[in-house]
Amino acid sequence: MSPKHNPSQLSIFPEISGGLSAPSIATIPEFDKALGNLIKMSDLGAFIQINIHGIDKIYSLNLNELNIPVDFLYNNVPPAPITVHIFPRDTQKALKKLTYGVKTFFNRGNSFNTSFGYFLFRSHFPFWKTYLLEQQETLNQYLTDSLSKGIFGQYFLDHFQQGYDYIKNAAADTAPWTFREKLLLKDIQECRNNLIESQATLSALKATDLDFPFQVLTLKTAHIPMVLHQYQSQIHIHSVFKTIHLEYLSDIDVNTIEDVRKLTEKL
Repeated sequence: MSPKHNPSQLSIFPEISGGLSAPSIATIPEFDKALGNLIKMSDLGAFIQINIHGIDKIYSLNLNELNIPVDFLYNNVPPAPITVHIFPRDTQKALKKLTYGVKTFFNRGNSFNTSFGYFLFRSHFPFWKTYLLEQQETLNQYLTDSLSKGIFGQYFLDHFQQGYDYIKNAAADTAPWTFREKLLLKDIQECRNNLIESQATLSALKATDLDFPFQVLTLKTAHIPMVLHQYQSQIHIHSVFKTIHLEYLSDIDVNTIEDVRKLTEKL
């Protein structure tokens, strides 16, 4: 294996990198100044990146990606692909509003917005941590209040049904498939277990199988919980404290919040 060199980066260990002429960060004055500015900036605050995982639950369905003989399809043509959300539009909007609420914490008194994200003043770090926990609890409470008592499970069945009907409407009379009159969560779970046990994939499913459409939808929705508490356990609000690359800090002086603000305005 031969080492790779990037001329825009400085070597930490030039004596073993195979290029003794490569400059070392330990011998360049700019590095000392940049590192000093980084430490002072960290004392002032940090850039916040916010990530909210697990809320959006969707699947897409494209019959062109499945091994279906064209004569199994109406007019020998697959319909346009679809994307299906588990929640109706009103619920989607309510969840988006709750996630946007996370950013209402930031104001002129505790931060300022930049292209790197919000620069949060260090004095407000503990408040931010507490606020995140409160937002997570608020989100969980909304889900419990609005989606418990079987509502979430029904939403799952509804969005499963949309894909099932999509295949049913695309099927020609020559297709050997049978379609179930009623979809039940227990049947989907049983099919999930069987497909997982057999390590089945979409490409491995046989289009000649009578239950092929049901199997397709079971695999397509396998990443989506069928019960509320499992869905809630997948939702997480993360905030990551980020910093700025040293190359931006080598030729400036950082002593105040205003210095950080001016720096971000130049970038």
